[in-house]
Amino acid sequence: MKQIALPLLAVALLAGCSAERTTTPAAPASTVTVTATPSASVTAASPAAPATVTVTTTPAAPAPEAPAPEAAGPCTDDDLAVSNGPLESANTQRHVNLSFKNTSSHSCTLFGYPGADLVTPVGGLLINVPRRPANAAHHLTLNPGDVATADITAYAIDTATGNACPRWGNLVVTPPNGFVSHPMNVDVPICDASIGSVD
Repeated sequence: MKQIALPLLAVALLAGCSAERTTTPAAPASTVTVTATPSASVTAASPAAPATVTVTTTPAAPAPEAPAPEAAGPCTDDDLAVSNGPLESANTQRHVNLSFKNTSSHSCTLFGYPGADLVTPVGGLLINVPRRPANAAHHLTLNPGDVATADITAYAIDTATGNACPRWGNLVVTPPNGFVSHPMNVDVPICDASIGSVD
């Protein structure tokens, strides 16, 4: 019986190695059956039946792919809270920072220039604040709680005459690509006023 055991062990090992080499993750389960004939030295008085070894291999399931992140859409008026900082002075220049905070529960994108008007106390339009030239407007992604800023700059004097700027107006701001105007609690001179893009 020892002479039979060694060939059987070798056949089982060869079958296992063969199955391991041919198994791929995408292949279905496969079965390999090997029949071993006993050695000729076994006597006729005690014949041994052929031994059969069956090896079944099952391919590993492929790992599931992670879902692609959903692209953020543009910020809407409902996504943003608009506010302003105080009027700052530097010589004859006046400066106001504007803030656009994402108050929603999702990310959104903000791009370009806010709209800005200077109006009279009764809401009459004094000027539509022109955009300040820039090399490129920033394309921002705001996560919940993130804040984008822009700024208004104007002068307290009329740069053409050197006299005090004759009119000031209340600042009204609309977010980039938005439709809802937000009156700010600050007055700004109309002289040489301009607005920058969000960053």
